[in-house]
Amino acid sequence: MAARPAVAGPLLTVAIKASDTLSADGARAWFEAAGEVQVISWSQRQYAQAAVVLAHDVTAQVLASIDEASTAPHGQAVPVVLVADGCNERQLLDAVDRGVVAVLLRSEISYRDVVEAVQQSLKGGSLMPAAVVRTLVERQQSFRAQPQPQTWPFAPREVEVLRYLSEGLSTADVANCLNYSERTIKNIVHEVVQRLDLRNRTHAVAYAIRCGVV
Repeated sequence: MAARPAVAGPLLTVAIKASDTLSADGARAWFEAAGEVQVISWSQRQYAQAAVVLAHDVTAQVLASIDEASTAPHGQAVPVVLVADGCNERQLLDAVDRGVVAVLLRSEISYRDVVEAVQQSLKGGSLMPAAVVRTLVERQQSFRAQPQPQTWPFAPREVEVLRYLSEGLSTADVANCLNYSERTIKNIVHEVVQRLDLRNRTHAVAYAIRCGVV
């Protein structure tokens, strides 16, 4: 086994799945050259800290790859970062439902941004480009314009937190806005995720948007 390159901190372990060989080889080469990320095979993805799925279009096959990483029947599910050329509203919500915690658009990012997205996902964060956040906001506005039932599975404080998160704020930013500790915000989100059997924070926000509460 080859020795790991000398780096300032521990290596991130990432499994990569791409819709074409060129993208897969390019990502692997960059990560290995940067010396911050150890790339393991997709078949061993349950042992990775995160999975990166690279695609041109968010097809059924791409969604199946996301499912493979996020369900992990023989190991622990891992957060999934999706890098795509584009992502419409339906594809975005489908991807989030399957366990994607960050969506990056190829035209707006570099491999450095992918590493940052992985690092943030391991801290419970979620990086989304402006266009993706705008899609969520438009979905939110569409729901608000429709009559909605008043029986929602959220407490008022949970709605407040999820509303801020849907606007792209970090948990630290939400804590500042609501004058809570960041730990309290994380506990609120964790409670929602566990109670409603959701995958992660991003899934909780998408679920709240679908319910029309934020």
